[in-house]
Amino acid sequence: MRKKPASVPLGCGILIALLLPWGTAQAINKCTGADGKIVFQDAPCMGQGEKIEVRPASGAAPKPAPAMASDAAGANAAPAQATAPARKENVFGERWQRRTYLENRGIPDAHAAIDGHQADCAAQQAQLAAKKKRATNSLAGATWEDSISGEMQAAATTCDTRARELRAELDSLRKELRELQARP
Repeated sequence: MRKKPASVPLGCGILIALLLPWGTAQAINKCTGADGKIVFQDAPCMGQGEKIEVRPASGAAPKPAPAMASDAAGANAAPAQATAPARKENVFGERWQRRTYLENRGIPDAHAAIDGHQADCAAQQAQLAAKKKRATNSLAGATWEDSISGEMQAAATTCDTRARELRAELDSLRKELRELQARP
């Protein structure tokens, strides 16, 4: 016996359609009334107010296209320059977050990467040296010993190159942190 597919009542379908996230960001204004009560509304506040960006649940709202300003001839169009004052970053803004990350994770992790790399290189060299000691005192043993010596030299060069890269990354992170600490 076949079951009949369940249907969604019309009222539920409309409710679901209303609850779907909006495609673009909506502007909500936070206004303070004469009696001191805070009211949220879509229309701009009378006098002063605070504009709040409401984004879809995904957090990513499409960016608006830049306004086009044309010259007197109208042939060349370029994005209009924004005349709004620079947005002031709040206490826990992007710079603070980046500085905190660099202090607590970025630089310590870079140090740990360098230390781990040096330990790996030392272990690899020790393993190759132990292998080299097992070479016998014969022509075949001497050839094998030369081969291991070449392998040790190549491994040392590779380790040195990677260590320089890791130190350069650490220096870059330190420089970035100094610049962030120097800003007010």
